[in-house]
Amino acid sequence: MAVSDPETTVVKASDVLIGDPPRTEHVNVFAIAPRPVTNEEYTRFRETHGLRDASPVRGVTWADAVAYCRWLTTGTSHIYRLPDEREWEKAARAGVLEDIQRLEWTNTWTEKGRVLRGGPDATARRYAGADASGATFRVVRSMTGR
Repeated sequence: MAVSDPETTVVKASDVLIGDPPRTEHVNVFAIAPRPVTNEEYTRFRETHGLRDASPVRGVTWADAVAYCRWLTTGTSHIYRLPDEREWEKAARAGVLEDIQRLEWTNTWTEKGRVLRGGPDATARRYAGADASGATFRVVRSMTGR
């Protein structure tokens, strides 16, 4: 089965005010999926055919989300990965992201653990040590070759 590129929106490089407390950081150009990966997309990755659901996949571990990105990269010849926290926040503030009501995996790690974003308070930062049982994810297509 052929793997196709997911829909993404390009977010231009710029300095942005993000975080709590707010700080200015530079974010390179990237393309982010406007919605989380769906059950149907994830099912193709898992090579099963019983589930056909367009709702966001939930309950995925960070390692499974990274494995999905590797599979997508291999199948499309474009580099896909999880967004880092800066990219996720920049895209959310720019109104690019849809459906941010669930916690989403990022590729950011702090001393407290892997960072999750989204949920009822999208500005809050949560960590993998928190209840991530319903976590979902979205992908970023690298535009700078990394």
